[in-house]
Amino acid sequence: MITDVMRQEIGEILARYPEGRQRSGILPALYVVQREFGFCPVEAQDELAEILGIAPAEVGAVVGFYNMLHEEPKGEYHIEVCTNVPCMLRGGNQCLHRFESALGIHHGEKTEDGQFALDHMECLGSCGTAPMAIVTDQKSGAIRYFENLDSAEDVGRVIELLKAGKGFAELARWTPQADPESEGAADTPYRTGGMEPRYLMARLNEPDSHKIGTYEADGGYETARRVLGEVEPADMVEQIKASGIRGRGGAGFPTGIKWGFLPQGVFPRYLVVNADESEPGTFKDRIIMEYDPHQLIEGIILSAHAIESEKAFIYIRGEYYFAYTRMEAALAEASAKGYLGDNVFGSGKRLDVVLHRGAGAYECGEETAQLSSLEGYRGQPRLKPPFPAVEGLYAKPTIVNNVESICNVTHVMRHGVEWYKGFGTERSPGMRIFCLSGNVKRPGLYELPHATPLSELVDEYGGGPQDEGSAIKAIVPGGLSMKLLKPDQFDTPLDFESVTEAGSLLGSAGVIAIDERTSMVEVARRTLGFYREESCGKCTPCREGTAWLEKILLRIEEGQGRGKDLELMEYIADNIAGKSFCPFGEASVWGLQSNLLKYREEFSAQIESSNPDEVVPELPIRPAYRPDVHEPSGLRDSTIAPSGGNIVLHDDLVSADD
Repeated sequence: MITDVMRQEIGEILARYPEGRQRSGILPALYVVQREFGFCPVEAQDELAEILGIAPAEVGAVVGFYNMLHEEPKGEYHIEVCTNVPCMLRGGNQCLHRFESALGIHHGEKTEDGQFALDHMECLGSCGTAPMAIVTDQKSGAIRYFENLDSAEDVGRVIELLKAGKGFAELARWTPQADPESEGAADTPYRTGGMEPRYLMARLNEPDSHKIGTYEADGGYETARRVLGEVEPADMVEQIKASGIRGRGGAGFPTGIKWGFLPQGVFPRYLVVNADESEPGTFKDRIIMEYDPHQLIEGIILSAHAIESEKAFIYIRGEYYFAYTRMEAALAEASAKGYLGDNVFGSGKRLDVVLHRGAGAYECGEETAQLSSLEGYRGQPRLKPPFPAVEGLYAKPTIVNNVESICNVTHVMRHGVEWYKGFGTERSPGMRIFCLSGNVKRPGLYELPHATPLSELVDEYGGGPQDEGSAIKAIVPGGLSMKLLKPDQFDTPLDFESVTEAGSLLGSAGVIAIDERTSMVEVARRTLGFYREESCGKCTPCREGTAWLEKILLRIEEGQGRGKDLELMEYIADNIAGKSFCPFGEASVWGLQSNLLKYREEFSAQIESSNPDEVVPELPIRPAYRPDVHEPSGLRDSTIAPSGGNIVLHDDLVSADD
């Protein structure tokens, strides 16, 4: 089934990885299979297992784990509409219904001619241009973003473009503002703003900003050339420590201190750039990679020099196909110039960079899960310690840093430690790219110093509420998992310490504004739906608890809620937070916990108006009793009211209260 041409391509892919580590190429190899057949047939999986020297079941386990690998054919064009909270706030659900109406199918279905398949999707890193969808061309494996789909007309134009065979004439993001007669939308600038001058985003809207010629014309790679020739690795580590750069992926851990954890004299060492940007409300890394990839590459060269690594990996999320092509082209340009490979800048140093594409798994944003995925396994987290700096990729010392963190390294080494510390606060120095989405007039990316007031970001840069008649009532300050802030906290400075003091976390700086038109019950339900869908399944609290919480919230929305549901949800959330295997499990309920604390009246009002008598729904808790498979117990079809823990058996043999 796997042809000779495919085998040759797969062989070239496997050669990118260290000797004896060819299993790492399983995801890109499976993309080759899926591109050929439209899905991953079991027969092809078995042949790939033989190529990799592993059991067929191991390949099947990988295929079954990742959302973007299919076990059955999809349509010629696979349309996936984002309905996560930031998109939901701007009409994502309506956008999905418009696609359903235009195609004459429900989500989860294919058109009769097999041309289109339609699904709803979790966050795609396009929160500032919602509502939106991605379309996968099953023949080529290419993915394109279609953004700002505000009307049925916009949706109709996308479908007509695809039917005419012009949807993939180019890969740049498509928006309705383009000439309707064009082959595809122009590569329109993303809405950006902030302080002047800007640094991390200075080049995003320049013509050909993704090409090496424009980057070098703006002084690009001069810093890397100088540092590799003049600055010792240990000295550079000390400068990064002194600058106070903190991780931009969510945890905010000081970058220089992390680098200092590497054990002395242990080689090889690896640098892994975490570009698996999957936290809803976050879309900064995607835009950097699409419009200024060489800024990231220069940061990689500098960071690899500091930690004395000769091999770096960029783990980019699978949906970021356009960013992937831009990074691939930029790496080729840098290699052709001698900036990568042997004798970088004539320094005698070597650096290889492998661009590795994920396949749709939120958990792979967690650093140890990402390393598991990079090694060719399911993207599930590992027990810490040992920490990656001591025993990471291939059990070797490994540093995992976020895209924006690496880009900050470039500017610290270019402008100096004191310059960098001139922005922000003593403990949260530097500038930050804030991702603003939700119910504001001007969602987008804003580069501002740490400690900029939240109200300034939302009102001055974001233009205030999307609807003049509906005030903002809640804000998520750091990505969907973070706890909500109420209006009396909207002046909170956006730095790590101040947001923590306010009862939340700055996280990935994904700021989501929620206005008064939105039900906080709906926000809670859609949030839990995301974490239930994206749970990696490794630990029971996260795997089972998020599903249980979502079911309760669905019941409340459907008019079957009871007052005791609120206490039950708090109890379940408490048994997830701090009791899950990895931080992602704990973070899955932070939003719900703060929602119940700060907006409890909305939940109570929903219950009181829809189920005033608090009628108990009967839901099955176990399969029907069958004497041939169950031990005799006298118990038959039983049901549970999960809201209060009261077990009611049909034959009234037992009644137990919590």
